[in-house]
Amino acid sequence: MKRDDYCLVAIDVAKETLCVLIAGRLFTVANTATGLAALLKHLRSLKCPWVFCEATGGYERALVAMLHQHAILVTVINPALVRHFARSEGIKAKNDPIDTHMILRFAQQKDLAPSVPPKRPELTALMDRRTHLSDELTRERTRLQNSSKLIHASIRRMIGLLEREVKRIEQAISRLIEKDDTAHYAVDVMQKTQGVGPVTAWAILAYLPEITQLSRNRIVAMAGLAPFDKDSGKSKGPRHICGGRHKVRNVLYMAAMAACRHNPVIKPYTQRCSDRGKDKKWIFTAVMRKLLIHLQRNLKKHQICLVS
Repeated sequence: MKRDDYCLVAIDVAKETLCVLIAGRLFTVANTATGLAALLKHLRSLKCPWVFCEATGGYERALVAMLHQHAILVTVINPALVRHFARSEGIKAKNDPIDTHMILRFAQQKDLAPSVPPKRPELTALMDRRTHLSDELTRERTRLQNSSKLIHASIRRMIGLLEREVKRIEQAISRLIEKDDTAHYAVDVMQKTQGVGPVTAWAILAYLPEITQLSRNRIVAMAGLAPFDKDSGKSKGPRHICGGRHKVRNVLYMAAMAACRHNPVIKPYTQRCSDRGKDKKWIFTAVMRKLLIHLQRNLKKHQICLVS
């Protein structure tokens, strides 16, 4: 079907409400199971609805899951893009109705693709929880270094609790992977690359399942590892990476650190880069790209598809 055949629906998602714009009609429903059921009735009355909403820190998850469950097209948009678009249109005010109209205008003018239903939502949820706990564990370990000895016993108890909970989450992830033959095989293949451990492999499964479906340039950009130009006329600015899926980039950074020390291919490469005067940030970014492309190549070689 052509894009013009769809009825475009914009929804501004908040914690408690959904502001919906359908064919010029603006209304609000509760961001609850009851509200979603009422919204579904409206959408089913349309011919070929296509819903557009912003990512809002997780408040959109129930809506998106409901739409995927009922085979209704949905595109989740980066809210920063819509905000920049509104500013380019001279719109400075911000409220739910204005945001909803901006989402619709953005969707009408941009060539957006439908969001793909998550293949392994349970794995994504567990990986998110592991990140929550690991971040808090890092903060507690930092507090142990720069706080009064009076509270060290409390901090150590919290560190022990967090370490045990991280271990439980990792065990749950391992059990989940064991039940999925494709995921188990993919994790084994990825861990054959020296420097890539189970956490990196799990993150690729959870956050970058398209790794074997896209070209290497697109997958590098999706991970936020593509250097962007900053030139004007004869001026050549430094290249910088930005955007992308930071959860993938974070684990690749840790894998790159290990690979720089122990990988027999990466280690001499980093030494050559250092000898040419490249700084550590440049080297680590280059290694992260190399690791990601190598993982993609190995998964393709073994004919592993993570989205089917």
